[in-house]
Amino acid sequence: MSSDEQLYELAAKELVNTPRQGLLIKCLAKAEGNESKGKALYIEARVEEIKAEIKARALEKAEVEKKLQAEKRKKEETLAAEKRKIQFKKEAPIVGFIAVVVLGIALYFVYRGL
Repeated sequence: MSSDEQLYELAAKELVNTPRQGLLIKCLAKAEGNESKGKALYIEARVEEIKAEIKARALEKAEVEKKLQAEKRKKEETLAAEKRKIQFKKEAPIVGFIAVVVLGIALYFVYRGL
């Protein structure tokens, strides 16, 4: 069964069980009181509405997924930045020590040459 067939079936069941009265009256008016034609117009209208609802939900879902992905990337970037800060804090004393040693050696040679 194709998805369109399922939508038509859903709309037909709705028409029998719980039709939307305003839409039904509108469709009967368009059909100039012809009940069969009015019911057919109702089903067509409901199928189009259901398709639009499905499309809107899909777009909404895609937008939510996009936001979740953006939040996930932001969290990952924040975590990576924190890891870099921690790594820098670990390496900073070593780099500082090496700089002091190099400066000391350089100063030794400068003063020795004087």
